Amino acid sequence: MNTKKLVLKKSKFDGLLIGTKSDGTKYSVRTDRRRYFFPDEWIEFISQFKNKEHKFFFITLLHTGARIMEALNLKYEDINTERNSINFKIVKQRKAKKNFYAIGKSRGFFVSNNYIKEYKSFIRNKKINNNEYIFLDNSKLPQNYDSLDNNEKKQYYTSKTISYSNMLKRKLKKTTIKDWYNFSPHNIRKTYGMWMRTFNIEMAELCYRLGHDMDTFMAHYGSSLIFTDSEKRKIFKIMGDVK
Repeated sequence: MNTKKLVLKKSKFDGLLIGTKSDGTKYSVRTDRRRYFFPDEWIEFISQFKNKEHKFFFITLLHTGARIMEALNLKYEDINTERNSINFKIVKQRKAKKNFYAIGKSRGFFVSNNYIKEYKSFIRNKKINNNEYIFLDNSKLPQNYDSLDNNEKKQYYTSKTISYSNMLKRKLKKTTIKDWYNFSPHNIRKTYGMWMRTFNIEMAELCYRLGHDMDTFMAHYGSSLIFTDSEKRKIFKIMGDVK
């Protein structure tokens, strides 16, 4: 069976290739997916948000390093304000690998006081049902949603994934970040991985929090840290008391 090869062409943006699928859908491919936020860039980006839910979603990505599907499937009960912890019950299913530190069907760890403060601000004056999802429209989910596997769940949150991805691009266009096109929600996960390296946390713990094996972690986050002392101080201020 012959498979038609997709042709990519250079775009007007450096490092961004564009193409068209057989059905006419246009798409883009970044040649370098390692971009992450520097603290001043993050401050400028997050200041664009007025909607509390949208803002808290991106703050959740930054403070937890979650994949977008993991964050979208968070329930209110998954954030523990007494223990300062978060628990991702819906995680990416990985095949067995050597040196894998995130084996299991869930992933729970501590978050900072700064994140808990943001969460408390987000839910203030809201009537909370702990069993409901924070970022999904609960009224549109089937009653058996919790029992569905990841692939079956996907149809119910894909529109949110697209919406938040487009939202990130729109907000970045309004900032002074010139290569805004190099960012996607996944680059906030990259940011978490790089920023967390400025804290005294064991490598195995970082792998667990990100749901990575050691080899994958080193491939994506093994580059030298180029943050200045001033930038490190800003990272500490944004993230808070990470432990």
